[in-house]
Amino acid sequence: MEISSFNTPMTNRFLASILTLCTSLLLTSHLSIAATQKTVLITGANRGLGLELTKHFVNDGYHVIGTARKPDKATELKTTKAEIIQLDVTSDQSIASMANSLKGRTIDILINNAGYFGPKLMTEKPATLKDLTKKEMQDCLAVNTLGPIFVTQALLPNLQKSSQPIVVNMSTRASILTHKTGGNAYGYKVSKTALNMVTRTMAADPSLRGAIVISLAPGHNKTDMGTHWANLDPTQSMAKVKTLITSLTPKHHGGFWFFDGSPRPW
Repeated sequence: MEISSFNTPMTNRFLASILTLCTSLLLTSHLSIAATQKTVLITGANRGLGLELTKHFVNDGYHVIGTARKPDKATELKTTKAEIIQLDVTSDQSIASMANSLKGRTIDILINNAGYFGPKLMTEKPATLKDLTKKEMQDCLAVNTLGPIFVTQALLPNLQKSSQPIVVNMSTRASILTHKTGGNAYGYKVSKTALNMVTRTMAADPSLRGAIVISLAPGHNKTDMGTHWANLDPTQSMAKVKTLITSLTPKHHGGFWFFDGSPRPW
């Protein structure tokens, strides 16, 4: 019995139609995923808390833009599949260059994470009033207070393209005015307390109408800044921070929140 050949003009046209349909469906699927994938920008993403947050957001399917002052040295950040952009939050030129490179793109979540403790960490006896310098104060304010203000300002057009923009200012429990504090680390504490007022002012700013703006205390983590004195593993604590950020609602707006989702006093 003869078996008729499948290699006929009609069969070839049918297979070509099927191939075109499959290609179209695949392209549509990719476009749909790209349209629904949210973008997170994290400053100071090359180490510490910023790096851990980057890993968690990337693993959860977000497109992450991680900034670093020296991208060529951000070895571990390069392994995360995040998009890396150069940014020095104390430099007007660097901020403008970053904003220009992101022109027209949507940013759904901005995490102002880049921070500076001071020239001496807690394990190195930070300066008391006797040894405090104006430079330490200025450097802390430039990174921890002014940085978030002007980075957010530069990215306003990007945030305004999002249907639900979120701005997270990374603060600390050391900023809380009603908490007992030690007589040192003036620059860090003052600049972070000022950052909390930045958060409250941003929350009322018409430029950010519709956005959710919060201060967030990440807890004392074992990082270069937190030192080995810390009690938290940043891999675990930043998983909770990521969960908190992605579950924010208008009720969180203008508030100060701990990494575990509990409210903090100002």
